[in-house]
Amino acid sequence: MTNIFQNYKHYKLPISLNPLEYGKLMLKINNIFIISVGTRTIAILTQYKDFNDVKFFRKGDLIFNYKDHKINENTFIRSLEDKKFTFKNNVLIEKSIILAVIEIILITLIFYIIFFVIFPENSSDLLLSGTIIKLRKVRAKYNWTDVLFNINNKVFTKILFEKIFNQFWNSIFFQFTDNNHMFILFKVKYTNSDFSTIGKIQRINKSDKNWYIDFILENMKFKSEYYNETQIESFIFSYGFKNMIIQNKDTLNDNVTFQKYKNNNLPISMNPIDYGRLILKNKIESVINYIIQYKDLTINFNQFDNYNEVEFFKSGISLIKFKDILINKSKFMRIIDNKKFWFENRAQVLFTSEIKSKFISKTEKTKKIVNNFITLDIETFVQNNILVPYLICFYDGNNIYSFGLWNYETVEMMILDCLKSIFIRKYNGYKVYIHNMANFDIIFLLKYIVKVATLKPVIHNGRIISLTIHYGNNNEYQIQFKDSYLLLLSSLMKLSKSFGVLNPKSLFPFNFVNKDNLNYIGDVPDIKYFIKLSQQNYNEYKSKFNNNWNLKIESIKYCELDCVSLYQVLIKFNAMIFDLFQRNEWFIRSRRCIRSRNST
Repeated sequence: MTNIFQNYKHYKLPISLNPLEYGKLMLKINNIFIISVGTRTIAILTQYKDFNDVKFFRKGDLIFNYKDHKINENTFIRSLEDKKFTFKNNVLIEKSIILAVIEIILITLIFYIIFFVIFPENSSDLLLSGTIIKLRKVRAKYNWTDVLFNINNKVFTKILFEKIFNQFWNSIFFQFTDNNHMFILFKVKYTNSDFSTIGKIQRINKSDKNWYIDFILENMKFKSEYYNETQIESFIFSYGFKNMIIQNKDTLNDNVTFQKYKNNNLPISMNPIDYGRLILKNKIESVINYIIQYKDLTINFNQFDNYNEVEFFKSGISLIKFKDILINKSKFMRIIDNKKFWFENRAQVLFTSEIKSKFISKTEKTKKIVNNFITLDIETFVQNNILVPYLICFYDGNNIYSFGLWNYETVEMMILDCLKSIFIRKYNGYKVYIHNMANFDIIFLLKYIVKVATLKPVIHNGRIISLTIHYGNNNEYQIQFKDSYLLLLSSLMKLSKSFGVLNPKSLFPFNFVNKDNLNYIGDVPDIKYFIKLSQQNYNEYKSKFNNNWNLKIESIKYCELDCVSLYQVLIKFNAMIFDLFQRNEWFIRSRRCIRSRNST
């Protein structure tokens, strides 16, 4: 990339006819080059036989447009606004005003000479006749207000600008209404009395604050070192308001919904307009090509008769490619890598994935069944719309252990004590099964596990479905946390009935517990605190107590019973697999089942 630039209005424009010296080439469509020249700025250079047409866009806004006319191999002329610049061997050798402006001056001068020098006797008649052109006063387009902030001889930085702009925004935000917008121009006054206007006038809504900050910061990147390194006396914001809402700078169609895929938000739509701001449209045979900008993304959108091919770029680097195939007006299928997503009415209805696997090989049968696993459960209450654990229990088939907030000062102390009781040599090689771990319990456990052990997660569709944990002085021991719900897709209560376990799940008023009543003893809580409980079952449960219902005792009993019930379900399931296949690998097969089930 060339290091030779033309400084024009504090912007840096490459002195070159070679598109590849503008930045990172993203796409080439016939004679059109799409080039990344900054985080949120791209150049679209159209190359003709004798000249280049160059347009700079930032987040969909055109910020520069000029033409470079080739004279010979070493010389070209740049036509920019009302000026022409001649470059030879990458050096500016001549600068001139474009002829159209000179012509206006000459015509005016000729008019003056004819009527006031050559024919002065007619000039008075001309004036008296009333045919002379009169200038009319034009009302100002904008009514400006200036707000000045003293900077105290600092240089421009991102943090400084954001701080001052936030002060300005907070002072004028009340002037926004539901039916107006702001026009704004930002200027910098330096300590040497130089002024610099940063970017052109912009019109923004009250939701465009962050957009305008990014707009100014991006414009400063184009300015010379002088303006970024010279000390500043003050920031000046010139602004005003006009009626009418304008289109938000970074807001797409309100009806657009998104698919979250590998940290990318992909519009669930086959309409290019739903992807961002259109900056270029070309038709090439049977294909319509759209170049779109949205925030810091550039999108190449190729529209065919019955399908679209879409590619996302950031800073010139391809992030993701996919293909959308039209099924009917409300349905389409998206293909990303080896995955297929079906959408109907802007919502995902089906997902499939091709998974590479080895051929099934015959394995030796096992003579003895092994049940080296633990079951674990956590109980929580709601505080300020946040779930807070107050009880955690685990069962190893012989002993059951409970850790309640009654005996600890903090939740962290309670959970760490439980984990340390599991991370011992005795349980080396065990599996810890938690029902619905991926969607619930892992949230509370993960941040504490990393404090006492090292871990390696298995993540599928954005969820942790398995944790391999190494612990001990030299990480010589290993244990795995797994989600039993992904193996047996049903509630624990239904599983207990289906497998005929000895300790089916009991009842408990989950919504009754809070931080202030953990030591409650008294009447059975009202039926409203139970989940989906009939009046008859509530009456039966209530009849077992005589004003002596104890929250601590009942919650521990419920949590421990959950652990025992899940353990017995898994014991029976393991025995069933062993009887059929003489294998102790149902806990290994569970991962395969998870992958297969989620891909259909």
